[in-house]
Amino acid sequence: MNGMIGDTGRRRGGPWALPVLGLMAMGLLPSAAPAASCRARSGPTQAALIELYTSEGCSSCPPADRWLAALAAEPALRGKVVPLALHVDYWDSLGWRDRFAQSDFGARQRALTAAQGSKTIFTPQVMINGRTTLNWGQDAAFRQHVAAINARPAEAELTLEIVPATDTWLTQVQGRLQPGAAAARVGVFVALYQDGLSSQVTAGENAARRLRHERVTRELIGPLSVAADGRFAHPHRFHLPEDARPRDLGVVAFVQDQTDGQVWQALALAACPE
Repeated sequence: MNGMIGDTGRRRGGPWALPVLGLMAMGLLPSAAPAASCRARSGPTQAALIELYTSEGCSSCPPADRWLAALAAEPALRGKVVPLALHVDYWDSLGWRDRFAQSDFGARQRALTAAQGSKTIFTPQVMINGRTTLNWGQDAAFRQHVAAINARPAEAELTLEIVPATDTWLTQVQGRLQPGAAAARVGVFVALYQDGLSSQVTAGENAARRLRHERVTRELIGPLSVAADGRFAHPHRFHLPEDARPRDLGVVAFVQDQTDGQVWQALALAACPE
């Protein structure tokens, strides 16, 4: 991990702004006319990044999976919470292999937990803006926690753009930190998520159960660099999962302090309208 939180992908530099024509010149888009794209921009206050560490091999995880799905579907929370499910692989040896699990997600979970002064990881484990919360199942307390985060001024600005193509999405995340922020401390992360997934489990603690999942992280890259002046711009091409319908996909970007795990801003963008 090189002392960094969630070192899940290659670091990429980049100029402040790379419009679609610039991406074409770099060979990241075909030279034909630019594809229709969609874009989102973060607001003046903080959104809450909700990370659920889960596994299909864990019998106590399905209720947390359903809870996260309900969060993602609630219109009143759109733009206020940014939910992601990260499936870990350390349950795989107990009878059922989770096809969505990645070892990098377990490494991220351990690094974030260590940044909080703990060595204890578990599933389901919920983190809000990089901090473990045990009251996620207590609706009033959880919503108060989210409301407190949403009341804070954002420490970073984010813009996300998706340019869809056959079997791939070119994404562009750009933004800047607030003046005076310590750019050397933070990294930018970008995730591809998928909704509408299910598995018929035939072994392990959830044997004979059909599990359904939303906001499953299929790829997570970062930490990506931030320039000394606090600005950043990073293109990335996601190769879409073979089983994916484009309308079930989306992208999340967030800025995170690499020393203590605190998230400075998060933003989600669903698939472009067809």
